Amino acid sequence: MPLSRSLYKLRAGIGFSHNFLSGVAMFTMLIDHMALTLIQNGKLYGYNEVLYTNAIAQPEARNWIILYNIMRMIGRISFPIFAFLIVEGFRKSGNLFKYILRLLLLAIISEIPYDLMVFNEILSIRCFEIQNVVFTYVIGLLMLVVIRYVNSFSTILSVFPALVAYGLTYVLKTDYALEGIILIYVFYMFRNDLNLMCIIVMIVTFVMSFEKYYGSAILSTIFIYLYDGTKGTLDFRPFRYAFYPLHMLILYGIVFFSNIYKG
Repeated sequence: MPLSRSLYKLRAGIGFSHNFLSGVAMFTMLIDHMALTLIQNGKLYGYNEVLYTNAIAQPEARNWIILYNIMRMIGRISFPIFAFLIVEGFRKSGNLFKYILRLLLLAIISEIPYDLMVFNEILSIRCFEIQNVVFTYVIGLLMLVVIRYVNSFSTILSVFPALVAYGLTYVLKTDYALEGIILIYVFYMFRNDLNLMCIIVMIVTFVMSFEKYYGSAILSTIFIYLYDGTKGTLDFRPFRYAFYPLHMLILYGIVFFSNIYKG
């Protein structure tokens, strides 16, 4: 545990465990995806451009849009926390190869649920416009493997693996491409200086979530700053891996069957 975190925990007497941060990230992601699926794509018929345009033009849609925006703002908290936990997993994993392989399998398994939730389609042209965020995590982990090696020669060289990693996310069109690589890089490179790390993360998250969601992602820094380096008492790691594809399928299923019922 970095010295600054140890001092903070002793000074404040509080701290959030790894499992607690995982729970916060999953909960806020669920809220985000509920807004996308149940409100935008469900209540406002977002899977159909014509119906969606008509729906949001109605007076009663205003309250749904307000609720949608609030839920998406809350959802911005999840990604920086997940990115932070990915770096923690990299640093503490007993078997890095298995860790990366698990995430790669999760990314592959989750792609169809992701396409259904976002596009209501499987393997269409639109589905290739963006891939689920776990692919970004995998690329970020591979970047850290290279950075750990090149850092033994020069810290400056770590910039080049980061540029290559962003290039891969850009070509593959993975979700949170630029923000993901930047955050994973910052969390790793500044891991021994909590204050500086959080300042940089605050700037990055605020800028990248400001246009649509007023910089709400900056709130994630509170949880990261209070991280105490412990695993925590509740271990729901198996559920954490299953949660990502399953919750997308469930949310999509709710919209799908509700539309059948309406029809």
